[in-house]
Amino acid sequence: MTQHDWLLSPLFTGIFVTLGIILFFQLLARTLMSRSTKKGAPINYLVGSLAVLSTVYFSALAIYFEIAAAQQDSDIAFIDFRLLLLSYVIIFLGRRTSFIVILCSFITRFLFWGSTTGTFIFIAFSVFMYLIFALNLHLIRRHHSSQLVLVNCLNIIVGVFWLLLHYIRLDYLGDIPLSQVVYYWIAFGVMNFFLYYGLTQLNTENDYLNTLTHQATIDPLTQLKNYAVFKTDFTKKFGEFHSSKKPLAMIALDIDYFKRVNDQYGHLAGNKILIGVGKLLIGAVHDLPDAHCYRVGGEEFNVLLPNISLEKASQFSHDLQAKIRQATFQISENQNIKITVSMGVSTLHASDKTQNLFYERTDQMLYHSKGEGRDRVTVDTELTKSSTTGFGNPVSSTQN
Repeated sequence: MTQHDWLLSPLFTGIFVTLGIILFFQLLARTLMSRSTKKGAPINYLVGSLAVLSTVYFSALAIYFEIAAAQQDSDIAFIDFRLLLLSYVIIFLGRRTSFIVILCSFITRFLFWGSTTGTFIFIAFSVFMYLIFALNLHLIRRHHSSQLVLVNCLNIIVGVFWLLLHYIRLDYLGDIPLSQVVYYWIAFGVMNFFLYYGLTQLNTENDYLNTLTHQATIDPLTQLKNYAVFKTDFTKKFGEFHSSKKPLAMIALDIDYFKRVNDQYGHLAGNKILIGVGKLLIGAVHDLPDAHCYRVGGEEFNVLLPNISLEKASQFSHDLQAKIRQATFQISENQNIKITVSMGVSTLHASDKTQNLFYERTDQMLYHSKGEGRDRVTVDTELTKSSTTGFGNPVSSTQN
């Protein structure tokens, strides 16, 4: 049996093309979301990298449909696709993106068709349909109608559009029989339904997966990355160090006398302190490339500082310690308290054959700070490690 015998009707082909377009777009969107630093944030195609992806992707589609129509020397075969593209770009991506998409379509039209009567009629009809779709969307949202109402309104608008083409009888389009009008109207309605269903389901799934990812990787109280993510990132950075030899510093941080705070003021007060410390940590690393904070235990935090020398990490630690000491934490309407933290700072050595050596050395610096009276920063300044313990000579300091 030849390939020709397996060819599907244009309607089924249109359905598969429509689903393929949105599926590929969603795959690209998921790839971007997986690399985003704002996992768990609501999906918004109007800002950031998703906005750029949407604009480029659907502009490329608009250009493709114009080129395909030019090669076929016929607008009729691709009008449904272009109407679907225009309507859904307006609905999901807003006016700015839809304006760019339609502009790309016009430019391509001029390049491949020239300044013909058909080109100007096409532009006039496109602008007219753009305004009709935008007005329809505005009215639907103003009256808080469901998405299904919007989809059905699109079907009615396009049906009227096809009837106009039938009765106006434009010379460059030729005579469009009523049977063909009905076919294209039905085809649009079917593709419209599948497009709406596919987008709705995929967007719902994306939101769900994004929420699950956020819950699995982010500490719900402090909004810092959790211990599971720390282990993954630590392993990755450890491997990168031994291949690139770029410095990697780590800070281990512990809130002083946190149990006493919980016992004296209650666990809700303790939670407010943890939230406050989390915000301070997020603010502290905001301007440091690739730096990340983690809540690795109850009142314990780690900070990874890639491409940061031990000297700079030490200064960063002292600055952070001072900010926390000076901060005031409101634990009730009428009561504020202050806290201090103990820190251990170390840098990864070329002789660290395992991650545990580096981790334990940093932890040892933290416990040295706590043993010296807390509210201290202990920095591992000895680059030559002991052959028995694997730890350098700690130097602890405090700034009062």
